Amino acid sequence: MSSLTELHLPPNLPYPIKIASLDVKPGAPVQRGARLLSYSFAYLPAIASAQPEMRFGTWDCSVEGTIDSWKVKVGDVISQQRAKQRPAISVSEPCKHGVQIGGLCGLCGKDMTDYDYTGFSDASRASIQMTHSAFGPTVSLEEAQRIEKETADHLLKSKKLSLIVDLDQTIVHATVDPTVGEWIAEGEVWEARQAKRASSSRSDGNAIEDPTDSAPEVDDECNPNWDALKDVKKFRLGPESFGISTPSRGSQKGKGKQKLIENDGCMYYIKPRPGWQEFLRDTATKYQMHVYTMGTRAYAEEVCAAIDPDGKIFAGRILSRDESGSLTQKSLQRLFPCDTSMVVIIDDRADVWEWSPNLIKVIPYDFFVGIGDINSAFLPKVEPLATVISPPPSTQTLAPSPVGTMIAPAEPQLSSSQPEEREKNEIASKAMLTQNSLALEAQVEERPLAKKQEQLQVASDHLNAETTAGVAGGQSSPSPDTRPPSAESPSVEKGPRKALLKNDDTELQRVRELLNEVHRQFFTAYESHSQQHRGKKRGFSSAMKSQPHDVTTIIPQMRAQILNGVHILFSSVIPLDMKAETTEIWKVAHMFGAQCYTELTSRITHVVAAKHGTVKVDSARRRGGIKIVWLSWFTDSIALWRRQDETPYLLDEPPIAPPSPILDPHQISSDPEPDADDWDIEASANKVSGSLEFDDINWNDINDEVEAAMNESDDDDTKSERSSVRSGFASDDDDAMSDDAQSRVSSPNATPRLKRKRLRSLTPSEIGLNGSYGDSPRSPLAKRKKIAAERSRSSKLKEAITADDLVNPSTPSIEQDDHNQGGLSLTIPATWEEGENEEEEEESDEDDDEDDFLARELEAEWG
Repeated sequence: MSSLTELHLPPNLPYPIKIASLDVKPGAPVQRGARLLSYSFAYLPAIASAQPEMRFGTWDCSVEGTIDSWKVKVGDVISQQRAKQRPAISVSEPCKHGVQIGGLCGLCGKDMTDYDYTGFSDASRASIQMTHSAFGPTVSLEEAQRIEKETADHLLKSKKLSLIVDLDQTIVHATVDPTVGEWIAEGEVWEARQAKRASSSRSDGNAIEDPTDSAPEVDDECNPNWDALKDVKKFRLGPESFGISTPSRGSQKGKGKQKLIENDGCMYYIKPRPGWQEFLRDTATKYQMHVYTMGTRAYAEEVCAAIDPDGKIFAGRILSRDESGSLTQKSLQRLFPCDTSMVVIIDDRADVWEWSPNLIKVIPYDFFVGIGDINSAFLPKVEPLATVISPPPSTQTLAPSPVGTMIAPAEPQLSSSQPEEREKNEIASKAMLTQNSLALEAQVEERPLAKKQEQLQVASDHLNAETTAGVAGGQSSPSPDTRPPSAESPSVEKGPRKALLKNDDTELQRVRELLNEVHRQFFTAYESHSQQHRGKKRGFSSAMKSQPHDVTTIIPQMRAQILNGVHILFSSVIPLDMKAETTEIWKVAHMFGAQCYTELTSRITHVVAAKHGTVKVDSARRRGGIKIVWLSWFTDSIALWRRQDETPYLLDEPPIAPPSPILDPHQISSDPEPDADDWDIEASANKVSGSLEFDDINWNDINDEVEAAMNESDDDDTKSERSSVRSGFASDDDDAMSDDAQSRVSSPNATPRLKRKRLRSLTPSEIGLNGSYGDSPRSPLAKRKKIAAERSRSSKLKEAITADDLVNPSTPSIEQDDHNQGGLSLTIPATWEEGENEEEEEESDEDDDEDDFLARELEAEWG
């Protein structure tokens, strides 16, 4: 059955061109290479002064058939843009060669490998590979759309979706370490021995009571890893499993185990993920499952035979790296080139899918500790998200785990049309496969699991020894006669063996719940959409554009709900020399519904930090109401697709510093008073500790400096008077001052004292009715001067003011009058005058502008 094919003018014509003639009329048959039209164009010579030349060219047909109609006419000027957008002619072909197998048309059998001067090959008309086999048929875009529509209709009737499943570290974990085989053999022998003993016990009832049999039974210890290894599958693959043949490695020949690998291959040990049987069985009722792995075809088929022996789950739908066309990336269009609205992916690595909207990322299964993915050793290593963004741009290892993507090295495009490019890509592919094979050989030779088991046992034995020693230390040591001989040697006694391998993974249960939710939302939307548009016929393309039931919409919506409403400020996570919006962790956070910021604002709900004590963390703690959590809270929420409780991830509060002492606002100095109880104690402590060297202090120089400072601040009369006062107690001032106070005065690093507020004078009500001043002076300076005056038995203040001067009417007094109903009278004694004059001296020494109200009144009345 013939069909119309629209042909466009080739892009290599000298545009713009002008149609000169149409050489074939509609309805006429044409063969490949027949002339269709002629055109003219302006040719520009290489010489700048030359005039453009008019030249002509022709366009020949690249297909066979009958001319249906022309889309251009004589005289039309065709630009390159128009030639790309609009066809030039429509040809009716008997076969469009939409399905090709092995270089032949699958419909008419014509050879598709012919390539002539027209630059068109029929093989390019069916370049889409939709089957799981590398040698399967290829189809055209039109045929691919038709096949996908039929497949979608079949799945919708069965209420199923398509699921692409990765193998390594998603469903299974694999290793080639021979240690696993030895542990399995040890466990099988132990179980056989136990079964034999049980059988002999049933046949002979006296065997249990026989002491000769009970002793070995007590000493019989099973390998601690055996319980976790019981469901491990094993198979042997030949040297082709390494991906390259032995001669490609040059003249180097393996030795020992490597030589055995090159000749006989190696043994693979496959551990299915816990819960894999229930997962596959239940998921197969809602999804049509496909395998897509980075392993070889032989490896994938062996693994599927181990976990799906009947072929009911995958039914041969296996795509390996041999058919993928790339060693570093996985392509969803490889299996579903036109429509991905019904396809879900589960994989432990998001980088190889470039975080496709169809992807549900799985936490990697690492049963064989530290082995990783043995079939992708050539890929960049997966690093934690916190360190992904820190390497410089030159590095290629930019893959976070469990939630990151990575920049993979340039992948070899095996389908390149240029022979040189094809050869270059083949060399790169061989280099990657060689790297992977060397990693397998190193694993067989180095036996990493045995080393880890030994390290675990040594650590356990030392811990047991320390615990035993601690318990024995609390008891009385045994006498030399009763001490066992082994106590003389320092060797550590070996304890029971510890299990290195754990069988406690529950990831498949979480993934199954997510897949069920995607399935439920899809078919809920599909049924609602079908009821609204029942009876309306739509084309395939228009239906795909308008349908609300789309996995590429459902999964991102589910993902965006994880951290919806969370406003994050990252601290010490994103390097300062990188733009935050371009980092991987920023993009992942937005992908999961969070909003990110670079500065602390009122919108911030979470500060995600990598360490204590940052400016952002301290500012958020002072602001309050913000949850400050470790980076692991973010990564765990992303990995588990569930917002985690912040309480276990909160940063600990920093240690609270002791509060500063509350100082008396009226205190002149923060130094202890000379008569305080702790003054002598502090000075003694300083002497004992040696923090102060008193012998190096020249007290005479200090006195001279103090005297000079006081002389500079007063007039000549005041200087002479204070000098005489000071001379009376200068010799005693050293004794009055403590050693600690003197050391602080002489310290060259002492902080200069600020201008302080002078203590206010006592009011009459504070002094008391009897007019007594009180026994205790109010300041250290007043105390020192009082002590000096008492020792010298002379005071310049008493010479200046006598008791007789206080009896004059100008002496302040408090008498009973209309304003004072208390009937009290106050006479200022000489001691008050001393205190007042002392405070006046203190005021001049301190250069304080504030005056006491009683002092102002006395000065006004005394003149």
